[in-house]
Amino acid sequence: MFEEEFSKLSRSDQDAFARVVNSLMLTSFVVRDSFDSREKMMKINPDFRFLERYFDLVNQYLSFTGWELEKDLVAGVFAIKNEYEQNRIRLDRETSLLTFVLRLIYESEKSESSQVGESIYITTPGLLKVMFDRGIILPGKKLNGRLIGRSLRMLSSHNVIAKVSGSYDEGNVSFYILPSITYAIDNQKIAAMADAIEQLQQREGGAL
Repeated sequence: MFEEEFSKLSRSDQDAFARVVNSLMLTSFVVRDSFDSREKMMKINPDFRFLERYFDLVNQYLSFTGWELEKDLVAGVFAIKNEYEQNRIRLDRETSLLTFVLRLIYESEKSESSQVGESIYITTPGLLKVMFDRGIILPGKKLNGRLIGRSLRMLSSHNVIAKVSGSYDEGNVSFYILPSITYAIDNQKIAAMADAIEQLQQREGGAL
């Protein structure tokens, strides 16, 4: 039983259990590699190691309220899934488009490097260049760093990206695309987004 196993934990591990589960519920993802702003480098996330150690216990606890903890030790991601589909966030058009582009960049970089489970470093200018080169636009809006800064801030709060430096408000952010991007938007929505962008650009006279 959960109560019996939980009572066997040390006081510090019980406190860590509460903290890690709360963080997981707020962000949906815990990734293995996190950016340490003090040491200015990617480091192993202690919360990830905690979930590795107590995966079964955390999963048992979450299951009481219809949640399931998924683990991908190759990519380095823990993700929660609700059986009632109640942890789905409805993204606005700009954030949906940006998430799609980040997923494209991540998949492209990973296929070229043949590395698994690592984050991809990029800057706002680099991201905008990919969007310009592919003809990805936001109808009626001028594409710039400040426009996408709000969306980047939101994705950072859910452990989809990790900011390294810069300001979201100024639109000059450098950041890592985390492997959780592959869970943030599923393959069916990727295909639907690609079709929608292609149709839009055909109307605009461009090509993806």
